[in-house]
Amino acid sequence: MIIDCHTHWGIAWQERDRGDPARWMAIADQHGITKAFLYPHAGIVRSDSCAVDNDTVAAVAASAPDRLIPVATAWPQMKEQGLEEVRRAVEVLGARALKFHPWLQGFSLADPYLGRICGLAAELRVPIFFHDGTPCYCLPEQIAGLARRFQATCFVLAHAGLVWNWRSAIEAARRSNVWLCLCGPPQRALEVICQRADPDRILWGSDFGFGFADSIGYWLSVFRAARIPDTMKEKILGVNPLHLLQSAL
Repeated sequence: MIIDCHTHWGIAWQERDRGDPARWMAIADQHGITKAFLYPHAGIVRSDSCAVDNDTVAAVAASAPDRLIPVATAWPQMKEQGLEEVRRAVEVLGARALKFHPWLQGFSLADPYLGRICGLAAELRVPIFFHDGTPCYCLPEQIAGLARRFQATCFVLAHAGLVWNWRSAIEAARRSNVWLCLCGPPQRALEVICQRADPDRILWGSDFGFGFADSIGYWLSVFRAARIPDTMKEKILGVNPLHLLQSAL
């Protein structure tokens, strides 16, 4: 089983294929992807596209409910409306997680409404995926600060620190409510992360779907080439993502 924990229903795909994920899923099928967490794209680029894109992602995921896991976003800058969108996305649309991209969305992790969203995520029992590793709004240590404040909320560093900050991601994951998604660090970093972080809180992802490029094949090959025990690879690819969803319920 391979569960890709970091994919998007990209603007390019929506413009070309509307709500039909057949060609998107054909690429996933080439690499044996069993399930995928499907994030928004338009909704993290423009606040006025947020609600519509949440609707779109939910509808696309509903077309393949055994394969696609819908993820929603919101904008803390929209204050009460942002909180209402989180609740609507989870309770009405069936989103199983939230995704935030502070760098693209342009908000600080100290935003008071983001704090309220983190509390709401615990209430709704959904994990929060954060783009991480990019200064200045989404460093791993900043997300660890949120995790310390909101200990009932599950946080996922969706890039495990990327190329530059993966060491900080390891430190952030010392908190029991922080998970790491191996999506961006180089091969040697993956090996070190798997040596030092809790093996039960590591996921894998490809960032597939922003455009038409097949990033699944590349990042899967990097992961498979890494010197990580096979039993641990199996856990990361298939077991841990299911535990993430169960732990948030």
